[in-house]
Amino acid sequence: MVSLRHIIEGLYRRPERSAAWIELVRDLTAPITVVEPDIAFSRRWAGSGDMFVLAAFQGFVKGADFLDRALERGDRFLLLERSERICAFAWVTFRDYPLDLLHTLHLDPGIAYLVYIFVFPDHQGRGVGSYLLGSLMECLREMGCHTLVSGMYEDWEISVGLHLKAGFRIRRKFVKRRLLRFIPCPPKVVNMDE
Repeated sequence: MVSLRHIIEGLYRRPERSAAWIELVRDLTAPITVVEPDIAFSRRWAGSGDMFVLAAFQGFVKGADFLDRALERGDRFLLLERSERICAFAWVTFRDYPLDLLHTLHLDPGIAYLVYIFVFPDHQGRGVGSYLLGSLMECLREMGCHTLVSGMYEDWEISVGLHLKAGFRIRRKFVKRRLLRFIPCPPKVVNMDE
């Protein structure tokens, strides 16, 4: 029989997987370095006809209709193409963005949120992600944005490294909490600037 003490300790135990979400920011008025990869790409903003292809990449969790609606609401998708085939894309929004049921990121004018960045597996590890992120930052600055915000789980080492290399800094950490391990509560916010 399980002791009452064991049950109580289990209710307070943290999950094995890291549940901390980090928010990174990049000042777009600071110098931006864009290093072109060995492969030549053309870049352009996506149109409605591109959403089906983007949704199909590796079973992307958002369907083409969802991406079309995002495009209609003003979100932008920067594409990298080679031989007229999409090889990578970055999705940004300029409107408040729900991060989960209990937290929405509020965006003031001049601030963009990087929702998603994807590099097709054939092109990973070749500097394409760095080139895409740098190109995106340049394009956003030309559009009048002064800050780019991004977020991810802190154990996504490749993505965190990509962002830090591009000049992002970690601004906040959101540690998920649950009451009795089942009921979601607002996250604990740890400001990293202090």
